[in-house]
Amino acid sequence: MRIKGILSVFIITVLLAGAVSAETEFLRDFKDNYALVDLDLLNNPGEIGEIKDFVYRKDVATFTFKEGLIHMLRYIEGRPTTAIFIGKGSAHIEIPSHLERNNLLWCAGDTVVDETFDVCFIRMADDFDLKLKEKFSFEEKKLSWKNFNIAKKAQGEFFFKPNRDHEYDNYFQLLRSVYERGEDGFFWIDFNRYAFNFDPNRPEQVIVSYEHEGGDMVTCEGAVFQSLENGVYDDSRMSEIPYPTTLLDREGAVYMGGMDGQRIDSARINVKLLVNADSLRFVSFFLHYNLKCNAIYYNDQPVDCWRRNDFNFIGLILPKYRYRGDTLSLTFSYSGKDYRTFLPFVADPKATPHHLTFYVPNGYNYIMPGMSAYNPNGGNMKTFSANPMQPFQHFYLQPYASGFDTIPVVSNVGLTLNFLDSKEINKNKYQCYIPEDIFQKTTLDAFDFLSNRLGMPLGTFEIYVYPEDTVRNGLSMPGLLEVPQVFCALEGTGGLYTEAGFQTARQWFGSLMQPASYREKWLSDATPAYLALMLLQTVFDDAAVYYTELIHLRDRLLVACSRGEDLPLAANRRMNEHLRLNKGAWVIHMLRYLMYDLENHSDHTFWKFLHEFSLQSNNKPYTNVDFIALAEKHYGQPLGWFFNKWLYDRDIPEYEVDYRIDIRDDGFYLLAAVKTKNTNADYDMPVIMRVENTDGRSSFHRVTVPGEGGSFSIGPLPQEPTELYFNEFYCMLSKDKVKKK
Repeated sequence: MRIKGILSVFIITVLLAGAVSAETEFLRDFKDNYALVDLDLLNNPGEIGEIKDFVYRKDVATFTFKEGLIHMLRYIEGRPTTAIFIGKGSAHIEIPSHLERNNLLWCAGDTVVDETFDVCFIRMADDFDLKLKEKFSFEEKKLSWKNFNIAKKAQGEFFFKPNRDHEYDNYFQLLRSVYERGEDGFFWIDFNRYAFNFDPNRPEQVIVSYEHEGGDMVTCEGAVFQSLENGVYDDSRMSEIPYPTTLLDREGAVYMGGMDGQRIDSARINVKLLVNADSLRFVSFFLHYNLKCNAIYYNDQPVDCWRRNDFNFIGLILPKYRYRGDTLSLTFSYSGKDYRTFLPFVADPKATPHHLTFYVPNGYNYIMPGMSAYNPNGGNMKTFSANPMQPFQHFYLQPYASGFDTIPVVSNVGLTLNFLDSKEINKNKYQCYIPEDIFQKTTLDAFDFLSNRLGMPLGTFEIYVYPEDTVRNGLSMPGLLEVPQVFCALEGTGGLYTEAGFQTARQWFGSLMQPASYREKWLSDATPAYLALMLLQTVFDDAAVYYTELIHLRDRLLVACSRGEDLPLAANRRMNEHLRLNKGAWVIHMLRYLMYDLENHSDHTFWKFLHEFSLQSNNKPYTNVDFIALAEKHYGQPLGWFFNKWLYDRDIPEYEVDYRIDIRDDGFYLLAAVKTKNTNADYDMPVIMRVENTDGRSSFHRVTVPGEGGSFSIGPLPQEPTELYFNEFYCMLSKDKVKKK
């Protein structure tokens, strides 16, 4: 059982924004029911029954109610939406996906749920109540004071109540299923520190979550996967998510204002939406909570909608059902202070075309893909359009005030970089100011390094370099680099080159990438991060800078592993952002040295791989499987063993190597025995090794080290070896201990 403080989140009237359009009779009914599902339990009319040996199966979960009392409350259309069980029961949940078992292990410390409980809370819109009444008798009775206190102490509804950190509004999800009530409807149960959620209206229907630490405001999502009916459990298929809707197009007008030109005074955005579900009346949309949604129109008529004022989630209620293959026309009218993520979106990350017109105050300037020239609009306003050739999932703009000079510099490949020189950024005002010549050279070096190897970035004819402070949030759009000119870095690291390389790499691996699901998004962080490291290896004569940064990432990963915080990369959004970036960068690094030409000391194959991946990922949706297939194409051999470990598994391998020198008739041999930990049985990793001889020279060797441990030999060698350098170039993310006998 849990004990938590009383929070204002329980006061629903404070948080509700209510409808954002004229109320219909259905919406008034929906609002009443929305309040009902939050009604306090005390003195709530309901039914009570004594049950025994009742088994209820919901998808992959089996709940056994051995004996006890069950209260059913909060009735809508004659049937309960809440149940409280007090007695003896148990829950058993088998996680069918290897990937998601690893996620649950991180979250809850186990790969299976096998729990007994004395109290559990249920929210339902399925046939749970009907199954109970088939076997047991119930009488009308209010929840007793004694059982009310037991329920309150357990606080089993705490994690169900809508919270700003939830992606969806649970009350809305429950109600939409209530109106479509069936045996496969919504079912949520809280027991001990676990919660099991089956929601037929989410892209992935099953969520097994856990209160990771006492006092958490939300549970961690341990395992997330599709229903048994869909049968998608193989790691390689987890990106095949059946999104209920897909955006096809976004167009409209945006009026910017405010003291700094960064406020959306009003926006009217038209979207076309494709229905993928068999049938649909309730539609899930998302818009940043800083943006107030004033109205939404369906076929030019106001449509019922529901939104809490601290949620990105918006629930649309269509006047009638629509079906698979239907296209919907919706118009969003809104305003507020969030100009960067300013367009409505759905769960499906598919990129869409954009056709936007902006009305802005004179004196304010903007940068975004596909911009036209400014045109006067009368008075103190001007207008421009944005019609980028490429589609985007998220489309950003960068506002900047007047007072910037534009300094054009031509790169090695003939592309102009326009440096926006702000008079507000100078060495007298900022301690960590970077002089213009160094700032420009660093950014240009980063761009030349990448363009010489990857070619011109797609759809870009000139690039603007914006010198304001930046964070690694992917806002460097095509034609725009956000590189800070005020940048504090410790001496001896990559300094501004690290940040400039990261942001510049997003011209090839950034907002143009089209991941098929959230499980692929690690690549848009990891690839730029690693390319920034490769830049350091080029611009600094001392390779120690590069390896220092690389080892720093490794050490942070080792700390995370020691704390049990490591996750498979394909978990993505559940993974700590820095951990995801660090681990992903190491995966790209290891791929580089798998493809490394050891004889010629060349990265030629690796750069060909990255170039082709940039072209593929920027032109069509890609999955992790597509990425693996492309890596295998350039590597020339299967890589399932590699990605099974680094995409779908967790923990960092450890190697203990003992070696000795053996003299034979045909020369010298280096013989080694290897003990391994945290490796899969099929993880036979080709490891680069350097053997140093008595004459001071070295030879390089690629040796496959068995995943289960074993032995290997290097030889015959013409010179007597003196030292073995295992894992040369840090070609493998691992913790190594090497000893000479």
